Amino acid sequence: MDQPEIKVPIMNFPLINTNSDVVGSFTEMTEGFLNECTNIWWEDQNSGATFQNEYSHSHQKSNEILLDNMTTSLLKHCNQIPVSEGERKRWKQDFFPGIIETAVEIFNFKSEHIEFIESRGFIDAMEDFCRQARKFDPQITGDDLYQAGRNIVTANLIQVLLGLPVRVTPSLFAYSMLYPYTDNYLDDNSIPHEKRIGFNRRFLDRLKGNAIEISNSHEDSISRLIGMIESEWDRDKYPEIYESLLSIYQAQCLSMRLVSAGLSPYERDVLGISFLKGGTSVMTDGYLAAGTLTKKQARALFRFGAFTQLMDDMEDIRDDANDQRASLFTLTTRSWQLDGLFERFCNFGKLVITNLNAFQGEDVPLISDLMRTCIDPILLNMAAQSQDFFSHGYIRALETHMPVSFTCVNRQRSKLSRHKLNANALMEVFLL
Repeated sequence: MDQPEIKVPIMNFPLINTNSDVVGSFTEMTEGFLNECTNIWWEDQNSGATFQNEYSHSHQKSNEILLDNMTTSLLKHCNQIPVSEGERKRWKQDFFPGIIETAVEIFNFKSEHIEFIESRGFIDAMEDFCRQARKFDPQITGDDLYQAGRNIVTANLIQVLLGLPVRVTPSLFAYSMLYPYTDNYLDDNSIPHEKRIGFNRRFLDRLKGNAIEISNSHEDSISRLIGMIESEWDRDKYPEIYESLLSIYQAQCLSMRLVSAGLSPYERDVLGISFLKGGTSVMTDGYLAAGTLTKKQARALFRFGAFTQLMDDMEDIRDDANDQRASLFTLTTRSWQLDGLFERFCNFGKLVITNLNAFQGEDVPLISDLMRTCIDPILLNMAAQSQDFFSHGYIRALETHMPVSFTCVNRQRSKLSRHKLNANALMEVFLL
């Protein structure tokens, strides 16, 4: 018997009247960045995606033994987590260096890469963020903590690019917490549609700096988070910060219009909305970190964010398909394999993330080198997770550029999952 068609309501949240609510020059700048990203995406590409390294079958097998031993050690230690802070510190010191050593050997990290990560304050900043998050909301879920923590990592990286100290400022903490809160509320289908519309309208008013009537504890938390940003950055002195917050709000509203059963790629500008959502998100991190950016810096961060949004969409193919959410990847997999789209995605990403000339921080050359080292394994891991959407021959060709086989990658992921140790749990283990 045929299954009934699932009807997903289109969430038409109130958009901003850009003629009156956002300064024209800022809006025009963002639209210009979006057009530039779109042009880069559609540029003629005569060659397929290229990857730095190629591994023999025997080399992969050797690496797989190392990776399997590392996973086993990780699971063993995560089942023996001490209670006291002092014991946890010694516990971490007992096996963490071994994990780092294995990762260096498998993925060709350089010693200066590890020293950079360990010495610039990234770990301390993440620990500080987790403590603040638990204090702000003792009931925060691991998923929300992980989502917000990923943004802190991005913001800390931007601080280094700009030559700023790595730390969790009040506004970066608030912004990182803000969008898990709002996203989860707006995505909760148990909350009536009209109630979510009202919430989003009040959220927009609060972003503009208007007084609002708080209707529940959730809205109170969001208002307090915006207040943290206001306490650090004066609205009159730093208008671009608040314009960027309005721009990500606009993009979030547009992205909700991609949730619709059977949506055609000709009904919505899926590429443009994805770029706008990711680009404005990371650009806002930059403004909140520094207060102001040059146009060149804002452009570089917008492009980086556009790519990371596509990375999220690539990772979320199955979830987005189940939720009837349109992305470049879900729309493609309805009728085509991902081979060609993945190549364009890889080429776009490598082009936009390795050009860091807009930044003057002393660590920029090292960050650029670290990105070049990391990007191939990250992209190939995404293909490994979704290999049933690719042609068999293309997957086999991609696999030769990974230090371990795709079968090994997925086996280790399943091994961790069986022990309920996903990325969220790992972050809690190492940071809390």
